[in-house]
Amino acid sequence: MQVRLGSFIFLCLFYCSTLWAEEVLIFAGDDYHPVTFRDEQGREDGIGTTLIRHYEHISGNKVILDMASWKRSYLMAEKGKGGIVGLSKTKARLEIFDFSEPFHESIVGLVVKKGKEFPFSSVADLKGKLISVTNAASYGEAFDNALAAKLFQVDVNYAFDVRLKKLLYDRVDCAVVNDAENGLDTLLKKYPDLFNKRDQFVYLSKPLVRDPIYLAFHKSMKMQAFLVEFNRAIKDAKQKGVIP
Repeated sequence: MQVRLGSFIFLCLFYCSTLWAEEVLIFAGDDYHPVTFRDEQGREDGIGTTLIRHYEHISGNKVILDMASWKRSYLMAEKGKGGIVGLSKTKARLEIFDFSEPFHESIVGLVVKKGKEFPFSSVADLKGKLISVTNAASYGEAFDNALAAKLFQVDVNYAFDVRLKKLLYDRVDCAVVNDAENGLDTLLKKYPDLFNKRDQFVYLSKPLVRDPIYLAFHKSMKMQAFLVEFNRAIKDAKQKGVIP
């Protein structure tokens, strides 16, 4: 009986130690500042990227980070092909994804063309406007519900520079931008023609939404145990100042 019990404990320990010995695939957006993006030299960067590498460091496990357009990354995660870093929660997503603890709060705001500012305190103030948004993105329940109710229209485009050019040339009324309050200059520096017109872009002072973001896996992947480990990495990274 003792031999059997000892063997069982050994097998449990062996299984737990090798549970994530295989590489885990995580999808990410390649232009999702400041979460995941490529720097001017094409290297992976961002809070989410740093956190994943920190997880690798403290766990000894390997993660393959697949960076592409947000639309592709979300579609792949939705099919259960891998995890996705930088995802916000919605009621619909909670039905199909398992989430980590939040690791960053994205302040999502509105950018308008200088001279085209308007009072903004809630999504009700967006009535009748044409708003530039990113593919497969959610900007909070209030925004999503107002869009479904056709309070306003959206112009969907993944390319940040195209979205801002449409704003500059009056093709849209405003653009939804992540962390624009503190990071608009950083975003524009990648596009010299836009950066030279920096004074033409105005950030409306009230955020559209403060959006906690997470690592998530499709429920079919059964990655709850991995997420428990990843949550430890989030806590450790914040305590050590690895991520803000």
